[in-house]
Amino acid sequence: MSRVKSDLKGKSVDEEIQTTKNRHSVLTGSEAKVAVDSAKLSSYQTGTTALEEKERVVAALKDKQKQALAERDAARENLEKIDASIVDEINGKTDDMNLLLTTGFPISSDKGVPDPLEQVTNLSAATGDEAGEIDINFDRVKTASGYEFQISADNPDSWTNAGATGKTSKFTYTGLTSGKKYWLRVRAFKGEEKGAWSNPVSTTAPH
Repeated sequence: MSRVKSDLKGKSVDEEIQTTKNRHSVLTGSEAKVAVDSAKLSSYQTGTTALEEKERVVAALKDKQKQALAERDAARENLEKIDASIVDEINGKTDDMNLLLTTGFPISSDKGVPDPLEQVTNLSAATGDEAGEIDINFDRVKTASGYEFQISADNPDSWTNAGATGKTSKFTYTGLTSGKKYWLRVRAFKGEEKGAWSNPVSTTAPH
C-alpha cells in the first residue's frame, strides 16, 4: 500500500520553509486531489510563517555578531598601537631600570632572543551562514603575523590542514558534511616560527 511521508528532518531551514510553502500551495489549490482538514492547513501555514520569521531573526543576529566582532578587533588593534607608541616614548626618554619599573610595563629581555609565540586561547565555534559551515573566534596573539587552522572529523587524533589567515581573529571552515561532528584547532605563526596548537573545540556542521 502506497503512503506519503514527512521528510523535513535533515533539510536546511530554508529548504524546510520552501518545501512546506509548496505543499501548502498544492493542498489548498483548486486542483487539490486530497482534502486535508482546514484547521491543520491553517496551522501548517502559520508554522511555516513562524519558522521563517525566526530564521530572519537568527540571520540578523549573525550579521550583528560579525559586525560587533569586526568593530571589537578594530578597537583592539587601535589600543595596541597606542600602547606600543607609549612604550616607544618611554624608551626614548630613559633606560633607568628603577624608572622603567614604575611604568607598569614589563621589562624587555636583553638576551636578544624573542619570546616564544603564545598559545591561542578562548577558541569558540558556532554555526556558519550556510549549510556545512562552521565559524570560529579566538583571542589574537599580539606578536603573531597570522594563524594556521586544522580540522579533524569525529575525533582529535588525525588532523588536516584547513588554511591560514593574517591577523584576523576569526575563520570559517567550509564544505563540511552537514550533521557531522568536527574538532577544530588553531595556532599562531610569525615567519617560520610556530606557536603551540590551541586546545581543540568540537561542534557539529549545520544543515
